[in-house]
Amino acid sequence: MMKPNRKMSLADAVQLLKDSNYGVLSMSTLDGIPYGVPVNYFYMQDDNAIYFHCFVKGRKLDVIEQNNKVSFVVIGKENIVAEKFVTHYETVLVTGRAIIINNNEEKINKLIQLCEVLTPLSIQRRDEVIKKQLNAVTIVKIEIDEMSGKRNQDK
Repeated sequence: MMKPNRKMSLADAVQLLKDSNYGVLSMSTLDGIPYGVPVNYFYMQDDNAIYFHCFVKGRKLDVIEQNNKVSFVVIGKENIVAEKFVTHYETVLVTGRAIIINNNEEKINKLIQLCEVLTPLSIQRRDEVIKKQLNAVTIVKIEIDEMSGKRNQDK
């Protein structure tokens, strides 16, 4: 149970998702074998979804195809205050369903958005790179069911 003073507002949790671009995707096979992997991502508030890209084959996609229920954790500010034996932090935990996007038009659209968020200064080669890598890349959408944030900023 979370201490009431540690609960982050939904607006602050959304802001942390917007401001960050790296999180940990956690999944489980139908046999109950856990699997967690770090990914870079972008968050689309209008879609209430997180998007990330990956290679078209691999364990991550195999596990999602078996069981698309996932959790996703983002860690924002983190600072260990050694003399007080405390850690100041901000985190957001999302649960939802991972959907593999196979439609090329939608993949291109999401890859453009990904580039705008993660590499905004490299726009000149974006279309060339997307066209070259399109068949080797998959986009995964996490449809968010629940989101909660937690922080400890006690002095």
